[in-house]
Amino acid sequence: MSTDTTERYRRAIETRDVALALSAFAPDAVVHSPLTSRVRFTGHAELEPLLEVAYAHLRDVRFHTDTGDASTRVVVYTARVGGEEMEEAAVLKLDEDGLITEATLFVRPLPGLVALMDAFGPDIARRNGRTFAARLLNVATKPLLAMVRSGDRHAVPLAGPKRP
Repeated sequence: MSTDTTERYRRAIETRDVALALSAFAPDAVVHSPLTSRVRFTGHAELEPLLEVAYAHLRDVRFHTDTGDASTRVVVYTARVGGEEMEEAAVLKLDEDGLITEATLFVRPLPGLVALMDAFGPDIARRNGRTFAARLLNVATKPLLAMVRSGDRHAVPLAGPKRP
């Protein structure tokens, strides 16, 4: 049953099918943001706009790992968001019916995480009726994204192993 759930979860992301994704989640499921412990989405009413935003921005989704048991699964995929490569791992807690009751998301590398914040944040705020917050997030994330991209390209390689 648990692999049926993760198969639905994976197919939903690959095909951008929000209804299929919601069918994998329990009605009171909780999704924990990869950006902060201060934000979580609870229940189908809050998950639906989140999934719509995610599916609007994720490109080239490729799952490469699905492992675990009947109560906990971990699925991992690569994708692109805002021109950046990213990899997301989702730790999925399942109930006795195999539905996802809790999803905790982890995203790497940092440029991909910040690109996700830049793309998702304003859209989610807008869908939650927070237009001023959407505008603020849109402006606030741009310098951070520019700094992270520059640092990733120029500063981070300086800390890596010395190559001849």
